[in-house]
Amino acid sequence: MKKFDRVSEHYDNFMKLFNFNKMNEIKDALELRGDEVVIDMGGGTGSLAEYISEGCRVVYVLDESKGMLSKVKANTKVVPILGDALDITFDSSSIDVVTMVDVLHHIENQPRLIEEIYRVLKEDGKLLILDFEKNHIKTKILRAFEYILFGKLYFRTSKEVINLIKDRFTIAKFIDNKYYFIIIGEKNA
Repeated sequence: MKKFDRVSEHYDNFMKLFNFNKMNEIKDALELRGDEVVIDMGGGTGSLAEYISEGCRVVYVLDESKGMLSKVKANTKVVPILGDALDITFDSSSIDVVTMVDVLHHIENQPRLIEEIYRVLKEDGKLLILDFEKNHIKTKILRAFEYILFGKLYFRTSKEVINLIKDRFTIAKFIDNKYYFIIIGEKNA
């Protein structure tokens, strides 16, 4: 997602303009206890990490884009990490929560991504995915716009995402908001 370097200056404003920031819904869905170690996969500018950081021990913002990570307001609770989602540099069973917000459709090898997330999550770990319903008209418009900026995309329906993760995660929560959805999966033993 190094292509995001070229949009890093305007990314947060774009998200606000089109009301793509769903931080309250994400925070509510996560039900954080305050002691979690979180990876915000593809966390970009760190706006979500900053928003949820008071509710956890630390949030690592993992992203391939140096430009996006340069916007992160780093501190002891929000830590930017340049890296690849398919090869996470964390130990196995070391993370409490992984969030992927507006990320999944940018990753071609989604089964490998889910394997890697499963690997780093602790036994009772949670995965939150927020993405856009592939066949909704708003998503089709977004897809056209993002294709121009970033090239090939890999959108799925919410049912397809559930199928993608169901062998490794129990679906604990499914929130259907028509053009986007939130899925919380709990790691299977």
